[in-house]
Amino acid sequence: MPAPRVLTMIERRVPPSERGAFLTALSARRDAAQSYRAHFWVFEHAEDAGRFVEFTEAADEASVTAAHVGDLSASLWREVQSD
Repeated sequence: MPAPRVLTMIERRVPPSERGAFLTALSARRDAAQSYRAHFWVFEHAEDAGRFVEFTEAADEASVTAAHVGDLSASLWREVQSD
């Protein structure tokens, strides 16, 4: 059985004045995550503009930690596998 995957979730509030820069930076962050074999997704709340949740997911803790480039302010979650 493969090792459980690892995930982080970070919720951010982005002021309207910083929203454009935040959105522009997402491509670079996604590319950086991919370079560490991690996946990176960002979702914005449908009814609360500027409220974002970010997910970083990979096969191991080292990849997720590296994808955060030293800014791991989120807890690590491990996938639960059923038998």
